Amino acid sequence: MNPASLINLLSGITKLSPDFTKTLTDFLREEKYNVHQVIHTSGQLENRLWFVDSGFARTYYFDPGGKEHTLNFFTPNQLIFSYNGCWKEASDDYLEVVIETNLLSLTYESFYYLLENYQETTSLKHFFVRQRYYQDIYKSRLLTWSTEQRYLHFRRASPDIFKIASLRLIASYLNMTRENLSRLMGREV
Repeated sequence: MNPASLINLLSGITKLSPDFTKTLTDFLREEKYNVHQVIHTSGQLENRLWFVDSGFARTYYFDPGGKEHTLNFFTPNQLIFSYNGCWKEASDDYLEVVIETNLLSLTYESFYYLLENYQETTSLKHFFVRQRYYQDIYKSRLLTWSTEQRYLHFRRASPDIFKIASLRLIASYLNMTRENLSRLMGREV
């Protein structure tokens, strides 16, 4: 396990003490997942958060009619967490890796220990909660635009997603049909 990417990311947000870095590293666990492996399902209590070391993951849910909706995509150097997990409530989302993925995990129990004992954890928590809030705002605003505006904006903002994710997943994220997405992508050729 090599937590260097995570430590580098965190130290770019706030100054990390050597003791914090050592304790965090001791708490981290490496998790390796295969293609399309579901890490947690709806109704389960998320007991940890993850850092994407390599690979690609997504969260999704099913609406009452059984239709799947992708909520978020996660690429390397991103943190995966849910508010439900932080609040020790069961999640209604699924977390799936799309390709072979290596994650570093931290239990919420360990996170709360860090929060109580290391001041930098508070700054990190605020940063990531704020970042997640802005991601949620972006997604909700994105869905108010026309299908073409959604596609063009997301394509510009996240070109790497189009190299990894299937049309089905991107269409699900953008709340449109695969056919509509294919048609929009075909216009660019």
